[in-house]
Amino acid sequence: VNKDCRPWAKTYLTEKLVGTSATKDNTQVVITSLDECTGDVDLNQRKGKLLAIYDVALKMSWQGSVCKLKDGSTAYGNITVPEVAYDTEIDDYVFNIQINSGSEDEIKRLIRSDLVPLLAEKLSRLTRDLVDQHSSDLYADKNSALSTPELVQRKNRSAAAAATPPSPATSRAAAEDKVVKTSIIEHSCDFTGATPREIYEALLDSQRAEIWSHGKVKMSKRIGSDFELFDGNVHGTLMQATPGKSIMQTWRLKNWPQGHFSTVTLTFKETQDGTTVKVNQVGVPVGQEEAIRKNWMGYYWNAIK
Repeated sequence: VNKDCRPWAKTYLTEKLVGTSATKDNTQVVITSLDECTGDVDLNQRKGKLLAIYDVALKMSWQGSVCKLKDGSTAYGNITVPEVAYDTEIDDYVFNIQINSGSEDEIKRLIRSDLVPLLAEKLSRLTRDLVDQHSSDLYADKNSALSTPELVQRKNRSAAAAATPPSPATSRAAAEDKVVKTSIIEHSCDFTGATPREIYEALLDSQRAEIWSHGKVKMSKRIGSDFELFDGNVHGTLMQATPGKSIMQTWRLKNWPQGHFSTVTLTFKETQDGTTVKVNQVGVPVGQEEAIRKNWMGYYWNAIK
């Protein structure tokens, strides 16, 4: 008995990896999206035992910043993992790091020293979570010996798959792995007579947020906490927050592709007349840029004013 678990794996890995962050001194970095997840993820039942067999390649996007960068500038890039396989030890995972914008050595060192171990640890849970989630579907006792077939079985299976035309089910599963094309939007808004700390508090204090959003909210200043606004149509996770200075959070609309988050960085700058809020949003689905800008202006900034 065999079950194709690729759609589940894409959702699972997105939920586990996106939002993973690391901070050290004045440097921070966060995974903003899982852009590619290709390969096979199967769960087999053989002689009463469950065999988790998978071999996938991953590509993730990240955003990082160093406080010394002028005007709160950010760096962007991606991390590719050529092989996450059932027979690969956690120490053998390969993480290729690329910086597409900016060239800060601090960020790359932070990714290598702190972020990569976090990602590897999360990937190491795939086998157990795969079995826990799907064992009942195969009518096997998940407490029986959880075993792994020999490598030759995986090679034979891969060769057979290569010689077999894709079935409709395979085509549907591949479609679910479709990469979400994204872009970056930036804009700013001026608040006359308001201090940076006041705008910061308006965005993170639940009582104030309920006033300008005209509804119940889920909100906390605790790093790593989830938030919800506008009846859950906007939600995400607070990643970084410096009072009166900046806020970084994962952010998505309810109708975006499942598991896809953007990363929003808000920077507050005191001016002679009040405060300017600069918005940098990475990972906005292509085609929604103008609508997202209007939503920020209408539902956030004009409402707060």
